[in-house]
Amino acid sequence: MDEKQAQEQAIALRSRVDALTVTDQGSYDLAQEINEKAIKGKKAFHSWFDPIDEASKRQRQAVIAQGKKIDEPYDYVINTTGSRAAAWMAEERRKTAALQAEADAKARKKAEDDQLAAAQLLQDLGMDDAAEEALVAAPVIEKIKVAAPEAAAGASVRTYYSAEITDLKALVVAVATGLASHSCIEANLIYLNGIARLEGEAMNIPGVRVVKEIKQTRRF
Repeated sequence: MDEKQAQEQAIALRSRVDALTVTDQGSYDLAQEINEKAIKGKKAFHSWFDPIDEASKRQRQAVIAQGKKIDEPYDYVINTTGSRAAAWMAEERRKTAALQAEADAKARKKAEDDQLAAAQLLQDLGMDDAAEEALVAAPVIEKIKVAAPEAAAGASVRTYYSAEITDLKALVVAVATGLASHSCIEANLIYLNGIARLEGEAMNIPGVRVVKEIKQTRRF
C-alpha cells in the first residue's frame, strides 16, 4: 500500500472512529473491525515505506559522515588556534592593564608632587593666596598610554562559561531545600518508565506516581 492509498484509508477510518462510541456488543464489534483494518493498513503501508525510509536514512548518514570527515580537522584547527591565541591575548591584556594602572599611579603622583612643589615655590615667594589656589586646584595628570597587542582584524576575545556537576547529591539537596531552581534537575523519564513497566503498581518512588492506561493489543 503506497502513501496515497494509506492516507485515504487512514482518513476514512478516522472519520468513522470520530463518530463511534462503544456502548454495546454491536458497537464493540464495529470498533474491533475498524481497529483490525487500521493495524493491517499500517503494516501494509510500512512494508512499502520502511525500505524507502531506511535507504533515505543510510544516504543521510553517508552525507553527514562525508561532511564530518572534512569539518572535524577544520574545527580542530579553528578551535585550537583560537583558544591558544585567545589565551595569549587575554594574558597580554591582563599585563597591559596592570602596567597601565602602574603608569597612571606614577603619573598622578608626579602631578601631585609637581603641584606641591609649585605651591611651595609660590609660598616661598610670598604669594600665599596663589600658593593656596595651587594646592586646591585639580592636578594636571599626563596621559600615558601603555602599548597593547593588536587583535587580528575580525577577531575578538570572549569569555564563555559552562557548568560541570561535581556533586550530584549536593545539587539535589540544593533543589530540595530551595537553594537552586528545579530547572537544574531533569527527571529521567526513560528510567522511570522502565521501572514502571517492570514493577507496575508496586513501584514506590517518592514524588512519582504510576500512570495506568488500558489499551487493546491484537496479534496477526
